[in-house]
Amino acid sequence: MQGFTLSKQERLSSIKEIELLFKEGKSFSKYPFRVIWLEKDPTSGTGIRVMFSVSKRKFPGAVDRNKVKRLMRESYRLLKPAFYQSMQLNTSWDIGLVYTGTEILGFQEIQRNLSKALERLSTQHRQEIK
Repeated sequence: MQGFTLSKQERLSSIKEIELLFKEGKSFSKYPFRVIWLEKDPTSGTGIRVMFSVSKRKFPGAVDRNKVKRLMRESYRLLKPAFYQSMQLNTSWDIGLVYTGTEILGFQEIQRNLSKALERLSTQHRQEIK
């Protein structure tokens, strides 16, 4: 782990893998996010990869969509070390974070809500292991 970075290897960008994530992944909603995840084969060695999405229908202007994605990426980047530690990186994961809110929240609110969503994901992961 490289600390507070979000490198290209940590981003989910393959169209095939994104389609697979939405088709076969599990999900839950934690306002203003919908979290979709798919546990991959541990031998793939990809670690945790994440994608960020904002609906064009809810935010027709590209400026607004990009702003929300920037806020989401920055929040995730800052929360990543604690999230990795709670996930016990012995598996590979693909995670999709979809912004479902209808208004642009401030950075503090996005970070607080994303923290809660990632905590819920890690607790569900620990429950599945047991």
